[in-house]
Amino acid sequence: MFYFLSKNFWGDPWLVAMFLASVLVIIFLRYVFVAYFYNKIFRAITKSQLNIYLTKKKQVIKEIKWSFISSGIFTVYGALCFWAYQQGYTSIYEEVSAYPIWYLCISPLLFLFFYETYYYWLHRWMHRPGIYKIVHHVHHQSIDTTVFTSFSFHPLEASLQFLFFPIAIFFIPMHYTIVLLVLTILTLSAVINHSGMEIFKKSFLLKNIIGFSHHHLHHVEFKTNYGLYLTWWDKWMRTESKTPLE
Repeated sequence: MFYFLSKNFWGDPWLVAMFLASVLVIIFLRYVFVAYFYNKIFRAITKSQLNIYLTKKKQVIKEIKWSFISSGIFTVYGALCFWAYQQGYTSIYEEVSAYPIWYLCISPLLFLFFYETYYYWLHRWMHRPGIYKIVHHVHHQSIDTTVFTSFSFHPLEASLQFLFFPIAIFFIPMHYTIVLLVLTILTLSAVINHSGMEIFKKSFLLKNIIGFSHHHLHHVEFKTNYGLYLTWWDKWMRTESKTPLE
């Protein structure tokens, strides 16, 4: 049943195909599950009558189509990372005692900071006129975003966004549970940023953590708010929108 735990399975094309298909289903269904229930739970809490599945049906269908393609890209990258891990090429470790406990605690922060840096500069680059039309236009087709906009990328953008991950696991030592944690944080953050619903109501959170209000201004204004989940780079590079957050 757990054939993939043995690195020898890579020699069997049928097992590899089964593995890739399984990973694709897990990645895509996890994304749909998180997006759907985030919207449903938030609507229940706020008693909102807005149902994006009815009011933006065509947009949501298009976003899910692109998201499925993105999930395929993430599957290929993920499979390559898993292969490298099984061969012992990565810095992912299994024993908690391999590094001090304090490092276990800061390793996700280290990864998230470097990924935020990578994403910010990649995002600015993708907004260059010649690059934008080829790479980033698909994502910006959704101006009034939904939870399903979060994975709606052109294959080139999906590839560039995930490129940091296989590089990071070679250079940043992380326990395998931390790897799963940061992937979950990235997925949830993307859904929150495009959800159409602001959850960060406190002033401190609004100023430092990117939620829907902050990222929505990027989709509207186009040349501001390039960050992913922290506002720091936008503040440092003076690319943060001057429009007040709601």
